[in-house]
Amino acid sequence: MELSERKQRILKSIVDEYIRSGEPVGSKYISTALPDSVSSATVRNEMSELVEMGYLDKPHSSAGRVPTTKGLNTYIDALMESYKLSLEELDLLNELVEFKVGEFGKLLNQAARALSHITNYTAISVLKPPAITVEKFKTVYVDENNFLLMMSCKDGEVKTKTVKASGCTEGKLKVLEKAFNGCLVGMTAEQMTLPVILKLEENAKNAEELVHPALKAVHSLLGSGTKEDVQVEGLAKLLSYPEFFDVSKAKEVLGVLEEKHDLVNRLTAGTPDKANVVMSGSGLTKANASVVYYPITVDGETVGAIGVIGPKRMDYKKVIASLEYFASGLSEEMKNSAEGNNEDE
Repeated sequence: MELSERKQRILKSIVDEYIRSGEPVGSKYISTALPDSVSSATVRNEMSELVEMGYLDKPHSSAGRVPTTKGLNTYIDALMESYKLSLEELDLLNELVEFKVGEFGKLLNQAARALSHITNYTAISVLKPPAITVEKFKTVYVDENNFLLMMSCKDGEVKTKTVKASGCTEGKLKVLEKAFNGCLVGMTAEQMTLPVILKLEENAKNAEELVHPALKAVHSLLGSGTKEDVQVEGLAKLLSYPEFFDVSKAKEVLGVLEEKHDLVNRLTAGTPDKANVVMSGSGLTKANASVVYYPITVDGETVGAIGVIGPKRMDYKKVIASLEYFASGLSEEMKNSAEGNNEDE
């Protein structure tokens, strides 16, 4: 059932006040906050219906109402007013975007620090390791139990590894090399799935015993040298909110930040080039916390993300406005930088 205009206004007023105060909101406050004259009894009835519809919750028998996850998502998607950044906030974000745009990792770290300052929440920046692909494989015979595997990567780097495998011959290595170049060139380690491996084994007949040791070496080489960079700024701000005075909730939300690999995957897997909001899973539900993040893409590939973690009642309009302004400015600067480089060539 769609929300009536009055229910929308009441829900918006409740969320706005809950974000501001962190306390359940009563009908008396809402009846005075609405622009038109609505009695407390009418507001109570509407609030009761919003509870039944799943938009509000009543934590105590005599208390006011608080928004549920459904209510907060509706507020973010349809009811939230746009936030107008102040001149000071705009200057800070503009200065960040213009500073060393080529040093993406450092830029994101500085942006997280500024974002924490602007929003008064804990900010997170993540830098995703680039996916390495191979342009050419080459094998070199060492002896009957060893051979050298060489990989020329797309970024220009050449990786080598000695592979131990019994039954090596120069003939078998030529078959293996041809099969690898035919099946694996242009792929990342994640793309080397079971169907790909089965095709590789079929193409490497008479050298099957060399395939798995060589594949193990390929995965090892493609994973070496990659580093997930996660920076957390303003952690003390997170713990200053009443929601996290409870030690168990504080531990839950801190646990989210400690799982860096999961954090990188979460923050780079959302809808690209827009603000994403997550309110459940990975400790967020128990902690009554929320993450707002913005994946950043370059040439269609997600290279990192920046976000904010805080109580579920965070000021979404300010957080989203700050994230979107920074990310749009960064994209424009990177586009101009790329065009300038092309003109110089």
